[in-house]
Amino acid sequence: MYILFSIFLVIAVFFVIINHFRKKKILCKITEMCQKEKCHLLNTLIEPFGFCCCCKEDIFTSSFDAWQREFGYSALYDKNAPFFNLIFDCEPVYFHYRGKTWLIQWWKGQYGINTGGEIGIYCSDSLLSPDQLPYHFFHSVSNEEILDFSIELYRFGEPFSCICGRHWWLTVFSMGIFTKPSDLSMEISITFPNYEMRDAFLASFFKLGYEPGDVCLCRTNVSFLFCSPHKKNKGFFQKLWVPIAQWKNRMLCSLYQWITKPFVCSYDRLLYLYFYLPPAFKRLISIRKYKGKRRK
Repeated sequence: MYILFSIFLVIAVFFVIINHFRKKKILCKITEMCQKEKCHLLNTLIEPFGFCCCCKEDIFTSSFDAWQREFGYSALYDKNAPFFNLIFDCEPVYFHYRGKTWLIQWWKGQYGINTGGEIGIYCSDSLLSPDQLPYHFFHSVSNEEILDFSIELYRFGEPFSCICGRHWWLTVFSMGIFTKPSDLSMEISITFPNYEMRDAFLASFFKLGYEPGDVCLCRTNVSFLFCSPHKKNKGFFQKLWVPIAQWKNRMLCSLYQWITKPFVCSYDRLLYLYFYLPPAFKRLISIRKYKGKRRK
């Protein structure tokens, strides 16, 4: 018995020593890289997952040609999101414009170990009735139909992260930070191509419960603050699962910070995780992996 215990102890000590030198080697490798090299490597690694990093702001965002574009949008995505540990507030705005039903929607909340926000624009091929909206698959707009978006995310009332650009699905994510959706607010700006589309959007926007005083208008630009959804979109089973998912998210954030504690910046932490625990790295950056079934 003592011999077996001694063998086990020797093996354990051996692996601890090997792991120590392995971690030290990874630390040296990352610290010797310049910021440009780190960003290039990280972008190469996360590009297949539909994201890119903004090293200066220490955030992650969706790439323009992300694979998620092929899958469009369905309300079923958001309905199933809590079961993938994605807990967020969202607001869909459906409106009719030039013979098609359009959807502009925004989200804010906790995406696994990421705190972030999103806004996207989608459309159908025809006009839809209200009964069709919850079950219809909207396709992503063409390059000619994308809009100028701006997102400024606030956490506990303080500026947290921001991004702007011409996009079909603009996102901003900060990794390793836990936040309840109710503790986030989002300043959103949308620039429409003409007054006709802007007014069609606003008509549906106000029907949700927003007031004219909630909106700042400058020609075809619309700006407003999103704090909580006017239309509740969580079902009974979703509400039951949310506390469990958030507990898991909080624990994973703490674990991520502990494992990567030699570093502070997200790109350093992620590279360290990539070299040290590659499977964990792949899992962490699959933020929207539940969009996994192509429409038939």
